[in-house]
Amino acid sequence: MKNICFLVVLFLFTQCDFSTRIDTAAAVKEMKARQVKRVLPQDIVNQVDEWGQQMQQNLQDTALRTKYAVRYIQGNAQSLRGQVKDAKIQQVLDALAYSQSLNQEVPPSIQKNVAGDSLFYIYPTNENQIIIIGFSKVQVIQKMDRKLIK
Repeated sequence: MKNICFLVVLFLFTQCDFSTRIDTAAAVKEMKARQVKRVLPQDIVNQVDEWGQQMQQNLQDTALRTKYAVRYIQGNAQSLRGQVKDAKIQQVLDALAYSQSLNQEVPPSIQKNVAGDSLFYIYPTNENQIIIIGFSKVQVIQKMDRKLIK
């Protein structure tokens, strides 16, 4: 019986390969990199606001538009109303047209479409034009800075 126990223990030790050790620091780092992250709606809105402000400052920079995969349209409220099919955005355009007719200063705003899958950074220019920059939520999440994601 002692011999059998000895042989079993000897067999188990020979099967264990102690030469390949796992670097625990690297394993922890890899697990954190693969960890599922949570993106809050406010994080998406903040990112759209940041990118929209960048594009507003650099109107002619088409590299930013392609980098963030946005839809960019410009015109007066009536022409944009024909180009935009979303009912909520059309209401926003009506409100902007009314504000412009009263010569009110209108700050940039971020609006969701009815479906909720896109965000629009909307702002008027000095020439009574309105610029709409459309962001897909999926694209925003994919292109967000990973440090900002919790």
